Amino acid sequence: MSAIHFPYTRNCFVCGAENPHGLRLRFRWETDAVRADFLPRAPHEGYPGVVHGGVIASALDETMFWAAAYASRKFHVSVEMAVRYQEKVTVGQPYFLLGRTQREQRHICFTEAELRDATGKVCATATGKFFPLRPNAVPIRHEDFITDSGTVSVADFWPRTGVA
Repeated sequence: MSAIHFPYTRNCFVCGAENPHGLRLRFRWETDAVRADFLPRAPHEGYPGVVHGGVIASALDETMFWAAAYASRKFHVSVEMAVRYQEKVTVGQPYFLLGRTQREQRHICFTEAELRDATGKVCATATGKFFPLRPNAVPIRHEDFITDSGTVSVADFWPRTGVA
């Protein structure tokens, strides 16, 4: 099965292609999980040469958002998140993110995500709870996304929202 590449935005800190200090991550569904490659840069630094924990948390949060969005084809907001930092994450080194939906219960989507280094060693993990938005409450418009021939269109990804 080939990967399904998700749409991305202009300005989001995590997936925004035009955000000069952002992470510029591109998410995809591949095999059994949401995935993204991550190469942290100097603006993401906390201590010298070490990626700030808040940046790592943002990447994990967005990974879980895409897991929930792919599972339900709805926009979500995070309502709870727990992060565990296990290894130092170094600026300039390649990493990858994995995210999955665990279950849905009473409109809450329970998710999990991991940040791993190039060898597959787990550097950070997260669990989260995501709440789906009603179509008229989605705070983003079609114009906020970049049209790209390699990604699924916004209308195809979220057919039941007012975004497209």
